[in-house]
Amino acid sequence: MAYENLHEELQRASVQVNAAQEAVIQAQGRDTQVLDQAEQQLKNAEQILRNLQSEAGTEATQNSQFQQAFEELHDVRQQVQEAQQNINDTL
Repeated sequence: MAYENLHEELQRASVQVNAAQEAVIQAQGRDTQVLDQAEQQLKNAEQILRNLQSEAGTEATQNSQFQQAFEELHDVRQQVQEAQQNINDTL
């Protein structure tokens, strides 16, 4: 896999993660539909990262942008779970 393609795919994953994070902020612990959308965006980003890992191997996983996207994915997923829990606690 060419490095340019790796970079483009990592950008796509980052866009998905950032969009999910924005959705979590918008939901502010009240809108389950927005949180569901955020969760789907995270799944999309995770699939992109898994595909990159399968196709590019260590070229992807040792890339700092890949590592950052993976960490952000994990952090935002945790934010989604916390927001969902907050909604459940208020119901």
